[in-house]
Amino acid sequence: MNKSSPSYVLLFVLAVSVVSGTGLSAVHHATLDTLAKNETLHRNRTLSRAFLLDVTGDSAEAYQEAVDRFLDVQEIRAEGRSFEVFATGAPSERRVGFLFAGLGFWGPIKGIAVFTEDLKTMVNIQFLEHEETPGLGGRIEEAWFSNQFKGLEIAWDEPADERVLIGGAADPKARNRVDAITGASQTSLALMKSLNAELESFRKVYDKRMVE
Repeated sequence: MNKSSPSYVLLFVLAVSVVSGTGLSAVHHATLDTLAKNETLHRNRTLSRAFLLDVTGDSAEAYQEAVDRFLDVQEIRAEGRSFEVFATGAPSERRVGFLFAGLGFWGPIKGIAVFTEDLKTMVNIQFLEHEETPGLGGRIEEAWFSNQFKGLEIAWDEPADERVLIGGAADPKARNRVDAITGASQTSLALMKSLNAELESFRKVYDKRMVE
């Protein structure tokens, strides 16, 4: 066959596409198990950090053991929403956390927020996933930022979009406020909106569960 003919070129491109596609498919299926294990490890590590669990070692097995041992997990649903909820601690020191998700500046932000059982105080926050710019909005993962939420008082008497404040406020010393990330005001604002929206939804679901 003439190598310069349209038929030859078409067959050659088709053959390359088939070989490449088969190879990519094989690699994808071969790594599915590894990807799933890494995702589980990341989730368990983030949960352990959020709840300050006592983890022996840094292996996937160690984090899984800590999560299984210390956390009670359940899914609660109401009013068209569902939340995966985690709880730990003795009744007098009960801690409750849930997976939250919202839209950041560049993409989804997902994390785990932990509270006292009455939801009046945030105990900790850790992030599972985000697409914010490294060195700017991506700094939400840094300890100096997340540590600000430890002991944060949720202003339930305020409007739904002002229960948690990130950045400027009429009262800079407000107990429900944390500093924004310098140079990443849009990420800070997006996170504030997402957190407040998720808090409002979660409280409705959580209160319903507690009454039932």
